[in-house]
Amino acid sequence: MALSSALSLAKVIPWGCDIEKNIFYCDYNAYHPDNAMEPDEHGCYVVPMDNYFTGIHPAYRQEAIRMISELTEGIRTEFHETYRVHWFNKQQWEWVQIQCNVARRSAEGKPISLIGSAQRITEQKETEQALLQAKEELNIKNVMLSSVLKIAHVIPWYGDLKAGTFSCDYNEYHHEKASGPNEKGEYMLSFDSFFSRIHPDYQEHAFKQFNNLIAGHIAEYHEVYPIHWYNDLEYEWLETQSSIPKYGSDGSPLQLIGSARVITAQKQMEESLRKAKEQAERSNTLKSAFLANMSHEIRTPLNAIVGFSELLADAEEEEEKKEYLQIIRNSNALLLQLIGDILDLSKIEAGTLEFSFADHDLNKIMEELEQTARMKIFNPAIEVVCKDRIPGCMIHTDRGRLLQVLHNFINNAAKFTGQGYIHFGYRQQSDGRWYFYVEDSGCGIPTDKIDDVFERFVKLDAKVKGTGLGLAISKSIIERLGGEIGVSSVEGEGSTFWFLLPSECITTPTPIEKIKEEEFPLSRIKTDKTTLLIAEDDAANYKLFEVMLKKHYTLLHAWNGREAVEMFKAHRPDIILMDIKMPEMDGYEATAAIRQLSPDIPIIAVTAFAYPEDMRRILSSGFDGCLPKPVCADNLKKKILELCPGK
Repeated sequence: MALSSALSLAKVIPWGCDIEKNIFYCDYNAYHPDNAMEPDEHGCYVVPMDNYFTGIHPAYRQEAIRMISELTEGIRTEFHETYRVHWFNKQQWEWVQIQCNVARRSAEGKPISLIGSAQRITEQKETEQALLQAKEELNIKNVMLSSVLKIAHVIPWYGDLKAGTFSCDYNEYHHEKASGPNEKGEYMLSFDSFFSRIHPDYQEHAFKQFNNLIAGHIAEYHEVYPIHWYNDLEYEWLETQSSIPKYGSDGSPLQLIGSARVITAQKQMEESLRKAKEQAERSNTLKSAFLANMSHEIRTPLNAIVGFSELLADAEEEEEKKEYLQIIRNSNALLLQLIGDILDLSKIEAGTLEFSFADHDLNKIMEELEQTARMKIFNPAIEVVCKDRIPGCMIHTDRGRLLQVLHNFINNAAKFTGQGYIHFGYRQQSDGRWYFYVEDSGCGIPTDKIDDVFERFVKLDAKVKGTGLGLAISKSIIERLGGEIGVSSVEGEGSTFWFLLPSECITTPTPIEKIKEEEFPLSRIKTDKTTLLIAEDDAANYKLFEVMLKKHYTLLHAWNGREAVEMFKAHRPDIILMDIKMPEMDGYEATAAIRQLSPDIPIIAVTAFAYPEDMRRILSSGFDGCLPKPVCADNLKKKILELCPGK
């Protein structure tokens, strides 16, 4: 009776199995299915083997059958397994622990009966599973925390105040010379060794704050400093935080905990933002100064143009008129250069600065540059000479942009050279690149200002005329041409502005003797006048052409493109000056109509559309030449003579 009570309390159900009769039986009323038979004469409940196995969970059923089979076949003498069953509760599965042994054998030694026990362990199993799940969740959280810390470059560390050491468990962040890892996989570093690696400018303050934390003067330690704690080659910025979580019985601190985070990238970004802010503020100041200077630079030539134009009407002496005209021309050239620089700057800012590449005779470009420079520099004390050149060189470039840079160099040299020389030229370097230069004997550039000469809106001498844009634009042009630009200078001795172009942009074929192009000076214009048709819808512009050309040509005036076509049919002029933007029919349409009547008539576009893309469209639309407005009289006459030689 006592044994039965003990087994009941322990929820252990003894059972037996008669192998010959193929039945299980037990003596616990609580342990039988609803369809069990009546108890036998011994008070036992009997269950057929098939019903026994039906009550085992499908996931474990085959294993239970195999175990019983191995016992009955004598392969094993006992087994101990855990199953899920619903012997006790038809509504849900419960866990049981099964033990079984062979109880009796036949004379031949074959097992004929088994004995065993079944113990309900559902609550225990659920507790185990709950603990296992909690452990897995904790492991997942630890792994996630470790991953998050690693991704964020946060290194948790511990400080042992008695041993005087820091330790961390991140392999990738330990110093190569640090001791470790220890049995816990941690790397150790002494306090003195750690602080010795902090940048000298921050070392004293960091160590002082650390001592304040230990002494209890501050509750938390939070410092940022550069250190080479795991890389002796360079300093890294580190953000550290720490506190004291554990004190001894006497109140003395025993342990430190903290974190360290590498913030080098953040510091570099902060430095970049700071520099960008300073640059933006500097640019804003420069632009304000530029606008004030621009107002002055625009009004100065305008004042001369307006003033001397009024005086010209009242002038009586020819010399006086020539003087006024020369002043107006110079002011006009200055104003045009200023407007051109502003437009170029806006296109550079927008990334739309256009280039038109073609093959050009480089020496002709240098000859033209030399002639133009001598005309502009009136000071006889300055020698202007092209010193270096190589015969037969052809350059593939944008001719106008190349001349723009060289003119900028020469104009700047002229501003700062009172006497001496301005030499320029080009040659090939040993690395194959082509070196262009403009050298002067002027005042030179102070050493502290050389780095600023190619910046926008910078003027090294506020008293000298100019906007401070020319060199900045030149730098952009040369970089777009695939080159490099620079300056060398000695204050008081002169300067050399230079640029390099790639080797492939210039070819040096065998020089071929060329027939010298015939020049047609104005004095050779014949007295029998050439007929010139001018298509121009602006009365003032036509009046200007009339004043320039009426002495040497018979002029016809068409007010629009349609009228120009009709007048061409009626008068068959020798040459046509065609405006582009006109009412009724523009210059492109009129030229196309005239070309159907005569493919040979010279047509020159005279237009305010002066960008490279406009020039390309004009020259590909049936025109023989193009002159941008405002038109210089000499250039216009030369272009007419070029297209109508001898007329």
